[in-house]
Amino acid sequence: MNRMEVDPEGLLRDLVATPSVTGREEEVRRLIVEVLEEHGVPYEVDGMGNVLAGDLSGVVLNAHMDTVPAGDGWRVTDPYEPRTVGGRLYGRGAADCKGGLAAAVSAVVEARYEGLPLGLLATVGEESPSEEDNGTLYACRRGLDALGGIVCEPTDGEVHVGDRGRITLEVVIRGRSAHASQPERGKNPIEAAARVVEELSRLEPSRRRVRGVGRVESSLSVTRIEADGPSNVIPDECRLTVDYRSIPGDTPDSVRRRVERAARRAAPGYEVEVRVRHASRATAVDADSRVVRWVVRAARREGMEGRIGFKLGHCDIEYLVHEAGVDSVIFGPKGGNIHGPDEWVDVESVRRCARVYLRVGRRAARN
Repeated sequence: MNRMEVDPEGLLRDLVATPSVTGREEEVRRLIVEVLEEHGVPYEVDGMGNVLAGDLSGVVLNAHMDTVPAGDGWRVTDPYEPRTVGGRLYGRGAADCKGGLAAAVSAVVEARYEGLPLGLLATVGEESPSEEDNGTLYACRRGLDALGGIVCEPTDGEVHVGDRGRITLEVVIRGRSAHASQPERGKNPIEAAARVVEELSRLEPSRRRVRGVGRVESSLSVTRIEADGPSNVIPDECRLTVDYRSIPGDTPDSVRRRVERAARRAAPGYEVEVRVRHASRATAVDADSRVVRWVVRAARREGMEGRIGFKLGHCDIEYLVHEAGVDSVIFGPKGGNIHGPDEWVDVESVRRCARVYLRVGRRAARN
C-alpha cells in the first residue's frame, strides 16, 4: 500500500503535545483544520466547535478532541511531551482518543485523494459529564445521514458492536437526628446505608445475549456516600450514589425500581427515595450489518484480529445509533492507562487503524 499523505504517528505526536482538556479544544481543532486545508479536504466547524470534514454521506469516523486533565504521577514522560518507548507513545490522550483521531484524520485526507466516501466528525466535550457539552450529540441532532459510522475509541483491534449505558442514581435514606452522645434518641441513616450497600452488592445483574458477542450483563457499584452536619450529630439524611452500567433492555425506570426495592428491603423503618440523576442508553448493532462486516474484513486484512466484541464502558456510539439512526461500530488502536498517568497507545496499531478506515472507505465506494 502506498505511503499515506499524512503520517499518523507524526500527527499523533502533534495532537498529544497540544493540550485539549474538555472545554479547551481550540488548539487541537486549529491543528486539524490546518492539516485539512493543506490537503484540500472540505470541512466546516459547527456551532459547537466540532470539525466535520470529507464525505459525511459515506462512512463517518467519529473521534473526540478533548481529554481529561493531565493529573499527577507521570513517570515515563510529562503528559504533553509525547515519548515513544518500545513501540508505545506515551502522553495524555494518546489512547483516548488521539490515537484514533490521528488515524481518522490521516484516512480522511487519503480518501480525499482517492475520491472515497469517508468523513470525519472530530468532536468536543466527550469527556464532559453533561450531555449539553457533547459534540457528537449536537452533530447528530443537526442531522447526519451516513452509510455507517466508526467510533475511533481504543479497542485493541476488536470490532465492538455496542456498549453498555450508564445510569447514575441517588439513594436518599432519611432517619432522625440526635446528639451523638445519645444515639438511642435518633435513627441513624448511615447505619441503614451500610446495610443498603451490602444488599445492592447482592443484586443479580441483568443479562442478555448479543448476536456475535454472546452474553453481556449489567454491573452496579456504589461510588459515593454522603451525609451533612457536624461530626457530633447523627444526621437526619444519608445519600448514596450508584453507578449502574446498563445493557440493552434496561430502562432508567426499571433500574430505579430494582434499586429502590433492594434499598427498602435493607432499611425497614427508614424513609427511602431513589432518583435517577443521569441516564445514557446501551447500544447493540446487528453483527450482520454492513458496517460490521466491512470493518471486520478490513481489520483482518491489516493483520488485526477483528474479533467482534462489546464495550463495557460507554461512548458516543449511543448518539450515532439512537439519534442519527446510523449503524456504527467502535474500532480503534491498542492503548492503556486511560485517564491515568503514563497513558499510552501502540503506534503500529494507530497506523493499522488508519489503513483499516481507508479500506472501509474503499468498500463503501463499491456499495
